[in-house]
This record gives sequence, C-alpha cells and structure tokens, in this order.
Amino acid sequence: MEWYVQYRKDTVDHIVRHPTPEQAIEAACHLIDDGCDVYGIGTGPLGDSIAIDQIARIYAFWTRARQPFGRIPD
Repeated sequence: MEWYVQYRKDTVDHIVRHPTPEQAIEAACHLIDDGCDVYGIGTGPLGDSIAIDQIARIYAFWTRARQPFGRIPD
C-alpha cells in the first residue's frame, strides 16, 4: 500500500507517494525543513490523512532525535 504526502510549496499543491509509512514521514519532515507546508500524510482517499497537529508532533519528535540535548546540527 502506498503512502502519500500532500504539501504546498510556493503556493502550489503537490502530492508525492512512498512505499512505506516511514519513508513518507521522513519525506514530510524533510519537506517541512525545506519550508513547505505539509498538510497530509496517509493512504487511500486523500481526505483520509494524519491530522495536521499530529504531523507537527511527529516533526517535533523527528527534530529532537536529530538534535539530542538541544544541539544544533553541523
């Protein structure tokens, strides 16, 4: 089952697909780092998505894992 990531970049909406949820979530986190507005991660119908507040929580966990103890990455 493919996972999708919906995001907005430069006022244009995009959808990318990934084979696993882990790859979709990591791609979404990278898109957020790049300044994109990620508003959907999921499978099936595009309306069936992880909620925006949950995407923000996932991103916060991902950021902390990359920057343990408040360290700024090189």
